[in-house]
Amino acid sequence: MHALVITFRSAVAREELQEDFTRAAEALRDGAAPGLVSKTWTSDGSTVCNFCIFEDRGLADRYLGGFFAEAITANPIFSDIRVERYDVDEDLSRITNGLGALAVGARS
Repeated sequence: MHALVITFRSAVAREELQEDFTRAAEALRDGAAPGLVSKTWTSDGSTVCNFCIFEDRGLADRYLGGFFAEAITANPIFSDIRVERYDVDEDLSRITNGLGALAVGARS
């Protein structure tokens, strides 16, 4: 599995984006990002952070170049976009009930 930690700033208040973010979350739930195992949404003031787990790096790349690029990268209200990548240690994550391990276990 492959993890993405994505942060960006928004020129628009989080409350004003709630409806758009809800639509995006529903699209992701409904398959807009193949291979997405889980996504956690966080925010602190104008900074938004997403923690995403994908089945593999290729599917994470597809998300970044597709759904994410269209929704965030191409939108001028978002700036300071940062993407960090990590390999997921599945064995240790299972021990601690990591989100990715739980999602994969639920599908097995």
